[in-house]
Parts: sequence; structure tokens; C-alpha cells
Amino acid sequence: MKLDLMKLFDGYIRNYHTFNLTVHHGKHSFTMTEIEYFSRLGSMLGYHPFTEDTCGRTSRPMDLSWWGSFDGEYWHDLILHLERENLFQKDEETLDKLFCDRDYIPTNVIGIMNVQNRDRIDELIEVAKRTCKIANALLIFRTTSSGKSQAFFDEVHAYLLNKSKVMETKQAYVSEINGTLYMHFEKKA
Repeated sequence: MKLDLMKLFDGYIRNYHTFNLTVHHGKHSFTMTEIEYFSRLGSMLGYHPFTEDTCGRTSRPMDLSWWGSFDGEYWHDLILHLERENLFQKDEETLDKLFCDRDYIPTNVIGIMNVQNRDRIDELIEVAKRTCKIANALLIFRTTSSGKSQAFFDEVHAYLLNKSKVMETKQAYVSEINGTLYMHFEKKA
């Protein structure tokens, strides 16, 4: 089943404040909270979510997967594969995990990555356009607008791909109020 991944992105942005993440949380807290959000969302939509799923131990672990059905012996319909990465140096590895050849091909993929700057986003989109074999892929890049080191990322860029073609893009912004991070679609003055 093809999901409206940009609608999922909209919900991720609008609900980010409910994560209660602050500038004081470590990277692991961000990763676990965001994976848990998408896991709960999958359950609410009627799918069967699994974290660190290896598809029967035949492939690299997926940070999160949503499966459609279980016949008592096998899982069927890999609806979603989500990868979440904090480390800059693992950005291309994350794309490889999402787009590699494998036995179970997901209908939808989402990659959420921290990247150093806008130039790196452009480079990664070119890599994705060359390697993506999925008709419904959402890449979410979190970065700082200045490219300088600061306590939190302040821009979020989303790219919806259909194999080698970028179909849609969106941009959101991050603010902090008393240390708690909020995402929104309008740039605050």
C-alpha cells in the first residue's frame, strides 16, 4: 500500500512538540523518541511495527518496519522501512540501507538524517536519485541554516522521490522555547 508520505511528514512536524525533546537531550534520545513516534503511528494505522527488524535474519537490521499481515508462519507486505541517523558520516550508508537490493522490498521508505549543511543535502539527493529503486521514498534532512555548530538543528528539508525523480519538497523550521524544541512550517522572525 502506497502511503501519503508528505502527509506523514506534516504530522511529524506538527506533533514534534509532543516529543518534549530539549536542547539538553542527547542524540540517542532524539533517535529513540522519533522511532517510537513512527512505531506508534504504524500501530494506530493498523500495521505491525518492529524495531531493529532483520526480516528473518536475512538482511541488515531496519530501524523500524511496518508489516501488513501475518499468516501464522510468515509476515507479508513490508509497508514501510524507516531509518534514523544522527551521525554525519553515516548519511550515504543510510541511503544504501534504504535503497539496497534485498529479498523484501518495502512499498514505502523514510530516511531521517542529520546533515552538516545545505550543500550536503544537495549531494545526497543526487546519490538518492541514482540509487533509489522505490516508487515512494521520503528523505528528511535536519541541518542548521548557517552550517555552524549550535545546540540544535534549525531547518528540516523533506524530499519525496519516485525512484530517480524528486516529486515534491517541503521545508520546516525549528525553534526552541525555554529549551524545548518545536517544528513549524513558517519561518519565525
